[in-house]
Amino acid sequence: MKLNSGFILLFFCILALPVFLPGQNDPLLRIEIDTKSDDATYKIANCGDQGFVMFYETTITQDNYKFWVYLFHNKFMQEVWKKDIPVYDNMKYRRQILKDDYLYILYHDIDKKKSESYNYQILKLNIAKGRYELFSGNIPDNARFSDFEIFEDLVIGALDLDDDQSAIYSLNMTSRETKPVFEMQIDKSKIKGLYIDTLHNSYFGIFNVRTSKSEYYFLLKEFDVNGNDLNSILILPDANKKLNSGKLVTINENEKLLIGTYDVVKGSSIDKKNYFDSESSGFYSIKIKDNRQADSYYYNFLDLENMTGYLKSNEYHQARKKASKKDNSKEELSVGFDLLIHDIVQKDSLYYFVAEAYYEEYHTVTSTYYDYYGHPVPVSYSVFDGFRYFNAFISCINKDGIKIWDNGMEIFNILTYDLKKRVNVYLSDEDILMAYNREGKIAAKIINGTDVIEGMEYFPLESTYTKDKIMEDTKSSMEYWYDNYFLAYGFQTIRNNSLVNRSKRVVFYINKVAFE
Repeated sequence: MKLNSGFILLFFCILALPVFLPGQNDPLLRIEIDTKSDDATYKIANCGDQGFVMFYETTITQDNYKFWVYLFHNKFMQEVWKKDIPVYDNMKYRRQILKDDYLYILYHDIDKKKSESYNYQILKLNIAKGRYELFSGNIPDNARFSDFEIFEDLVIGALDLDDDQSAIYSLNMTSRETKPVFEMQIDKSKIKGLYIDTLHNSYFGIFNVRTSKSEYYFLLKEFDVNGNDLNSILILPDANKKLNSGKLVTINENEKLLIGTYDVVKGSSIDKKNYFDSESSGFYSIKIKDNRQADSYYYNFLDLENMTGYLKSNEYHQARKKASKKDNSKEELSVGFDLLIHDIVQKDSLYYFVAEAYYEEYHTVTSTYYDYYGHPVPVSYSVFDGFRYFNAFISCINKDGIKIWDNGMEIFNILTYDLKKRVNVYLSDEDILMAYNREGKIAAKIINGTDVIEGMEYFPLESTYTKDKIMEDTKSSMEYWYDNYFLAYGFQTIRNNSLVNRSKRVVFYINKVAFE
């Protein structure tokens, strides 16, 4: 398996007017858009083998609207259509979903003013034709979308409310009515996600609930298309454990798996302040049979060989060393990780759980001021530098919830304020590729179960001209696209002294890369 780094040179100016430039023998596509800095708001919506949509917010306003530009490119990265779409100027982009032939974009205003009519909008965009509809509505003030899904003619929204409460709301795209489906108002809760069960033609809300210091659980609420309550499945953690996240998958007519992360509870209870902290000590899989909790399996991170890229590695290794000296002590000595959880990937009868580990990085600033008597007094404070990524792991789980193997890859040189999933996992016929884009290079590792087929390698992304020199690459990202193709994109500062009047340029780039 190798990286195909050939390219066709395809340049777009800020108005997305293409200028075709000569390519090489085995070309791969690249788009460049001139920009002043990496503060530009370009976003990518992956549409699989249909292509992709690039969109961005403009400064053009009219009445109460601000215009967003949407451009659809096919899989050969040729522009097919362009639309200027008005969105209420108080709305901010939140997230996106691809469903069949439509792209759904969620806009939300969490600080709605009394003079404004709506606090959220859904853009439904026909990918092939560029036609669109806008749906507007209201959810409770100060509510935040933690997730949303499309179920038949409904937009299902998972909401976190004030005072640690949560709810599910739905928008009917035929009647355009927004209404509550379920509200968790008695106990403290966070909604951890939504799941569409295509086998049973229903959907689930996954709630993390805290009733008291010593009583907490996950609640899986199932609803039909009319919002009728079908089932409530209570998931209780093992003793001295607290469930943090959960992803649901359907195995067959009567069985499901809930896979996620957990933390160790020190003592016999946990207070309200710390309950919804997301730091995790391991991951779990829980079998659900006939809508009841069945077998449970917990896997401590101290048992995983790949969690070694942590900056505080001494803490990690000391915990493992201590745990090896005592039976059944690993839970007490666990180290915690903040994790970004991927959706479960299914292939054949196996399920792949992927997560990326990060921590908050700070530096200390010390300054001196003088007191009333002229004595110097040093004052120190911490400054947040961003989120430092350090590791990604993958675990293979069978349909009974038992871990078959685990593996992972190190993550280097990613320090960012933008917290999002960056590692791609691609399952080929034989091996598994793990890769991410950073600093103008794609870091890639190939594994097969616990075996490392090819260690970390770095492949530079090619730019438009042969004499280009990449001075800086920021906000890099990468997504699996279709077949064995990926989209790599970000901002680059490029120097090329052979270009008259363009010896230095800043661009937003999109590269199509293939792994073979």
